[in-house]
Amino acid sequence: MVKLREFFLFVSLVLLGIFFVYLYAYIKEAQQEIFSRIEANNIKQLSYIFKNIEDEIILDNSIKDTQSLILLLSDEKTRDKYEKTISIMITPSVKYIYLLVKDKRDRFRFLLDASKIDKANFYQKFDVQNEKYQDLYKTKEPQVIRQEKMENLFLTYLYPIKIENEVIAVLSVDITTKIKKTVLTLIKPLETFFIILIIFVFLLIVMTIVQVFHYFMTRKKIFTDPLTQLYNRNYLQEIAPMLKLHHYSIAMLDLDRFKIINDTYGHKTGDYVLHTSSKIIKDSIRESDIIIRYGGEEFLLFIYKRNLDESAQHTCDRIRENIDTHMYHYDKHDIKMQISIGLHENPHLEKNLQEAIKIADKMLYIAKNGGRNRVVSYNEKAQDMSDSKLKDIEFVKEAIEEDRVTCFYQPIYNHKEKKIFKYEALVRIIDKKGDIISPNYFLPLLKHTNIHYKLTQRILCVIFNKFKNSSLHVSININFSDLINQDIESTIVQTFQEHKDLASRVTFEILESDEIKDMELFKQKIDLLHSFGAKISIDDFGSGYSNFRSILDIDTNYLKIDGSLIKNIDTNDKDFKVVNSIVHFAKEANLKTIAEFVHSKEVYNKLLNLDVDYMQGYYISEPLAEIPSLKELFK
Repeated sequence: MVKLREFFLFVSLVLLGIFFVYLYAYIKEAQQEIFSRIEANNIKQLSYIFKNIEDEIILDNSIKDTQSLILLLSDEKTRDKYEKTISIMITPSVKYIYLLVKDKRDRFRFLLDASKIDKANFYQKFDVQNEKYQDLYKTKEPQVIRQEKMENLFLTYLYPIKIENEVIAVLSVDITTKIKKTVLTLIKPLETFFIILIIFVFLLIVMTIVQVFHYFMTRKKIFTDPLTQLYNRNYLQEIAPMLKLHHYSIAMLDLDRFKIINDTYGHKTGDYVLHTSSKIIKDSIRESDIIIRYGGEEFLLFIYKRNLDESAQHTCDRIRENIDTHMYHYDKHDIKMQISIGLHENPHLEKNLQEAIKIADKMLYIAKNGGRNRVVSYNEKAQDMSDSKLKDIEFVKEAIEEDRVTCFYQPIYNHKEKKIFKYEALVRIIDKKGDIISPNYFLPLLKHTNIHYKLTQRILCVIFNKFKNSSLHVSININFSDLINQDIESTIVQTFQEHKDLASRVTFEILESDEIKDMELFKQKIDLLHSFGAKISIDDFGSGYSNFRSILDIDTNYLKIDGSLIKNIDTNDKDFKVVNSIVHFAKEANLKTIAEFVHSKEVYNKLLNLDVDYMQGYYISEPLAEIPSLKELFK
């Protein structure tokens, strides 16, 4: 946005330029007014003098017509007499004065010439080049010729000599430019001064326009993401002080499993998907909405409240549906994408914009954690997701310090051998009242914070202490960012070195969509875990486009099939086919499969038909504070 100072400067320059142009025009107008008044004054004086001359020649000599006038003035003495009379009018301002008549062929002839030099002869032809001479005979009125093209002449005044309202001769006087030059000499410096000022102001205006144009072009580059052509985070910082939050709802959008696209098809395909998705999102909103590429595959959307038009929820639903139904075609590949959206409908209730964005981000986390491809909304009426349950970083920090971090354990069932294969450890926090808090209410705030790593380290210690002196197997959820954290790596390595048997009973579950920026480094960390005998499982496998190549490259032991595919497998034939394909791929790759979210007998039986290796879900057992035994299953 153009700063107020630059805008004020530009307007001031324009107004100043207009003022100077007005003054210049006023000076020119005043100049013309002076000339007009001089002209009118000269004509008035000449008319008075010419009337006297007319009376002296015509009345005193009883002139009746043109011929009698010619005859009178053909006498040299008479002519000299009248030429002397009219020569009195010759002054520095009056250059020429003569008496003219028209002959029978309409040619003008000199009768009197009061000039002192270049004097015309009697009845010499006078070449007329201005129609005013002829007009005088027609109108029988004095005529004024403004000599704009004649050097040293200001104007010519023609006075008709009339008898009985018939023109018989013309008195002509040429007025010099002396007075005009005097006026111009006085006005010219002022006129030049204003011309220079106008040019100067005009140049300043041009320079300002160029600077404004350059500002907008630079601004476009600074505030526009080159790939998607959407606004970037710089633009958010620019508009943040001016945003009126009560006019907007805020949504955080994130393309589900986008990292897999880059890993499977390459970054050019990923760029195409991002560019196309951005266009779909932009086409799904209105001009009054503001869409910003917030980072990577994440977008921030300000939805202008339309009151009677449609709700922010409808806008988000439309975006989600448009992404979900679009088929991306690139480099002979057909790709489908999905998007998760966190919505804060009333951000103006928060302390500031940053707090409102944080809450939208929390909703996004819940949407992704709840199965992706969905919109999760937060508003003042949704108290089940209000601040009474969502916990801040300080809550987690205190829980770590006060040793209130614990784990619940959900069995992973081996249906072929009718026994528990291992347990998945799921983090919980016990609040000060003794209530159990689910990770949905505290993990969203920990993303990319140091507390996240401290929490992971504490969870590992809790799990290792729980299982190191037993023969049970356990699965632990961990992120790539956790694996490359030096403190976490030290905890794992030191524990496995001291308890070698434990390492062989631990499986690390890594999200398939987890952002892995350095695949070689990731493989090194996986190899390190394998070197102690630990196993690797890819969590939430199958939702979106799975990176089969990477699965093979990193020497995975298990594929945990995403719950969004499992939960409706008994009623959704498409999900059944996808799971069937994953199971087939796993068997060909010599990998074991685990189906999570087994919530009913129907789903369980369907998975038996598909020959999935292991199952996990509430139908078998919910997560429990104490490790459940075999006899506690299926209750």
